[in-house]
Amino acid sequence: MSLELVASRRRRITARTRWIRRAGVLAVVALVCLPFVAAAKPRHDQTPARSSAAAAGAVYGGVTPQEFGVMVEVNRSGRRIARMATGLALDCATGPGIAIPDGWAGLRVSKSGKFSQSFGPETQRGTDGTSVEIEGSVDGKFSKSRSSVSGTWTFKVSFLDAAGAVTDTCDSGTVRWRARQ
Repeated sequence: MSLELVASRRRRITARTRWIRRAGVLAVVALVCLPFVAAAKPRHDQTPARSSAAAAGAVYGGVTPQEFGVMVEVNRSGRRIARMATGLALDCATGPGIAIPDGWAGLRVSKSGKFSQSFGPETQRGTDGTSVEIEGSVDGKFSKSRSSVSGTWTFKVSFLDAAGAVTDTCDSGTVRWRARQ
């Protein structure tokens, strides 16, 4: 990628989310050994740098079947997820698998306790004509007593050559998760 494109991208990405997405995408690129670097602008992870104690609600925690911690923080009213984060293990069609961080923020929780959000596919083009497509989703539901929350999380990265043919795909699959207060 050209330096101008990288500088432009950095101005558009918030300070908090920049390191999460850059680390994840660079890990994908480094481990798959592609000839370009693609940093995707996250639309789903607008996690604030810090939360004030006055705005804090409940925090839920757990461990995914992939052995990554999962954290869900809801606002005081319980109607919005302030932020949630976990790590995901992606299996690649060619080459070794990778592990990346992922997070979501600002998800609306319905009266029945359900929430869901998705993004992508977002395409980032390299200067050599190759590109990367990134997509993901999360959904969940709080228990009636609001003492736990569970759901699914997905993340997928596809690498395309200059002709548009997929050269590799790294996918977390559907990761079921559960967190308790």
